[in-house]
Amino acid sequence: MRAISKILVPIDGSPPSIAALEHAVALAEDCATTRVDVLHVEAPDEFEVGSMSPLAPVAREEVSNAMAVAVERAREKLGDRVSRQTAQGEPVRRILEVASEGDYQLIVMGTHGRVGRLHVMLGSVAQGVVRAAPCPVLTVREPGGEYQSFAERLHDIPSLAEQTEHARAH
Repeated sequence: MRAISKILVPIDGSPPSIAALEHAVALAEDCATTRVDVLHVEAPDEFEVGSMSPLAPVAREEVSNAMAVAVERAREKLGDRVSRQTAQGEPVRRILEVASEGDYQLIVMGTHGRVGRLHVMLGSVAQGVVRAAPCPVLTVREPGGEYQSFAERLHDIPSLAEQTEHARAH
């Protein structure tokens, strides 16, 4: 199997997008030549996740800080194999343009996993990317409950359910 040399990770500061970056880092840790390029697309009308109202300046700062911390953690593990860029425009279109121009082998991105009316009202950047991407797309949901991330399973870390069971037994 051929190693993945370039992974694109679109992030927006949401927990699923941060989880996607963690998954990409876990993949890159296993191959010393894999690059992880983090992309934040600033839409002209950025809204708070799940809302139809624009983000307040304080919320924008919190999102920006969350992204900066996540990228710094990635750099602590991968060094200069992590880069970050910001682009302007409609998120799906810009992600697809960057992916096509950058010759990526994989896109790893977060998804909220919405269905039904909420999905119809808010749309899905992940769905738009999956449908038109020039390469495979791995979608990642926010860890929670008994969910075990790909990164945890890849590095043989017990799931939360396994940790709970082990704690009860001892």
